[in-house]
Formats: sequence, C-alpha cells, structure tokens
Amino acid sequence: MAENRQYDHEYKVQAVKLAKEIGQAKAAKELGVPKNTIYGWVRANRLGNLDLGAGSQTPQSAMTLNEELLKLRRQVKELEKENRRLKKENDFLEETGAFFCRVLHVSRQGFYQYLANKDCPWKYQPLAEAMKEILTEDECNDTYGRIRMYQALTLKQPENVNIPSERTVYRIMEEIGISHHPRRKPKGITKADRKARKSDDLLKRDFHAEEPLTKCVTDITEIKASDGKLYVSAVFDCFDSSVVGLAMDTNMKAPLCVQTLENTFNAYPGIRGAIIHSDRGSQYTSQLYRNAVRQYGIQQSMNSAGGRCHDNARCESMWARMKSELLYDRYDTEKITTEELRTIIWRYFISYWNNRRICSANGGLPPMVKRQQYYDSLKEAA
Repeated sequence: MAENRQYDHEYKVQAVKLAKEIGQAKAAKELGVPKNTIYGWVRANRLGNLDLGAGSQTPQSAMTLNEELLKLRRQVKELEKENRRLKKENDFLEETGAFFCRVLHVSRQGFYQYLANKDCPWKYQPLAEAMKEILTEDECNDTYGRIRMYQALTLKQPENVNIPSERTVYRIMEEIGISHHPRRKPKGITKADRKARKSDDLLKRDFHAEEPLTKCVTDITEIKASDGKLYVSAVFDCFDSSVVGLAMDTNMKAPLCVQTLENTFNAYPGIRGAIIHSDRGSQYTSQLYRNAVRQYGIQQSMNSAGGRCHDNARCESMWARMKSELLYDRYDTEKITTEELRTIIWRYFISYWNNRRICSANGGLPPMVKRQQYYDSLKEAA
C-alpha cells in the first residue's frame, strides 16, 4: 500500500527550482513525485501562489554549459598532443629496435611481440568504461568504493559487460585511478542539558527495522558558510536509510527539531507510533520538543547515560557520508551562502540520496527503490 504523501513548503520550493533547471518531467522522475504534482507547483509559482523566496538562485559554483564545453575542448587538445608525442616515440622505437634489444638484453622476437600487442584492447576496457559512466551519472558517485561500485554494476547490468567478482572490480578501479579513500572525519556538536529529564534508550543500538516507519534516528549537524553557519536536522528511517524529514536553519535551537518532526509527519503520517531515537542534546530534552513528540504520537528514545556516541551511530554515519560525498574536497563551503548550501543539501538528500544513491545496507538498492519493493510485495501477498 502506497503512502499518502504531503509536501512542506521547502520541498515544493526546492522541487520547482530543480524543475526549472532540468525540466519538469526529469525533476519528477528524480524526486519520485507524480508529474502532475510538479506541473501544479510550477504553475502555482508562475501565477504568484508559490514564492521561491531569496533562494531562487542556483549555487554560483555550478559550472555552465559553455564552461564545461571549453574545459572538454582543452582536454581534447591535450589528449591529441599526447597522442602525437606517443606516435613519435613509437616510430623511434621501431626504427631503433635492435639497439634497444641489445641495451635491454631482450630478444628481438619478444620486443616486437610487445610492440604488436601493446595497442590491443584491454579485456576489461568495457567494464572500465561502464564504471566511468556510473561515476558521471551523479556528482557524488565519484565517492563510490568497490562495494557500492560492484552493487551499482549489478543493479544497472550494462550491456555487453561481464561483471566479475568484487575483488576484480576493486583491482580495476585501482588501475584506472577511480578508487575512493575518505580523508576527513566530522566532529560532533551535541551539547547535553544534564539537568533535563531524559527518555529511555528504546533502540539499544539495534538499528535494524523489518518495516518502514517503525524505527527512526534523528540528529543535527552544522556546516560553515560565508554568512554564518547552516544547521541541518534530519530524520532517517532505519528500514531503508531514507530521509523522511528534513529541516535547515541558521541556529540549532529546539524549534529546528520540532520543524523536522512536523515535516516528517506531513510527508509520512504513518510515522505515528514509531520510535525516533536521538542523542541527549538540549534540543531533544526541551519541553517544546517533548510536546511535539506527544502531538505526533511518536515514541521518544535517547542515548543511554554517559553520552555514548555509539548509541546513535547510525545517524552519525549518515552525516559522515553526506559530508564526505558532497562537501569535502568538492565545495569550499565558507565561500558559499547559507541559502546556496540549503539548495545543495536539499537536492543531495531528497533527490540523490533517497532515489538514486546506491546503499550497501539495502543490498545495493537506493532507499526508495527498496521501499517500493516492500510495498509491492505487500500487494502481491494480499
């Protein structure tokens, strides 16, 4: 049974921005939203009924088509120059083969056999090209390691490509220089209110869920920008690692967490009765947040006494992946405004993370693909 989705204002604004950039049909497909819904939001914006606000501009760091074309042309010229150099070297080697054989102490037969075979196609060339194509499909795919690359190949099943073992995939990635090695670790920002009343730890580090909207985790992370800091609050579903609620603001006070719960409940009313686990930060122990938890019929869970980070490890790992894949070595966030960061992060989670990013915990399926398969299986069993 499919969920009756409702969308908050932020979701509609960011969806219209995306539709204006890549087209309404493609935006609907990327976000997993019905086309008519996207059309309606765009029309509402055109009639003045949906204000995009100050965030209607795309990030300045986005490369224009002309810039990308010029960059590609420069690369082609460099490659052509390199090819000419290699051809001259090859001609020289053929003319002086006997000399090099004596110097290198190799047989002429072996030397000429090398020359005859060096331009033969590599047997893994189709597989290497398929890997490179996967990396170009989305900006953050270049962070795929061997596990997710193997799962992406298995899911996509490229034509005329034999998919080898995961270890062979890793060896080829190393050989063509596309293996990913994370270099940074994010820092936590939790500040506990030791005097506030705490909730019990209902998850006890068991982040596995058999059904959607039964166990969720939530947390806040901060990102520095040119005009201050942007605080991102999200609710992740333990069933498929999807982002079911998202809110952002320039402060990390309790209303940000309450807004996250409201967005989650509006999008997924079935969240009522679910467990939502958090750390023991002052936002989550505040009376304002507790009132919202009761209002939406949610069971509140918190880290055990002592503030052990492993008690909310699932959420911490989500932030680590987001920053490693989206921000580190890709954007200088201190040169980007909070409004531009808001657009970048919203698209990463709602469009890419939920609908297209390979998730190893889901057996190589994007979160919403796994969720749809679950609901399809219920229909077949009914």
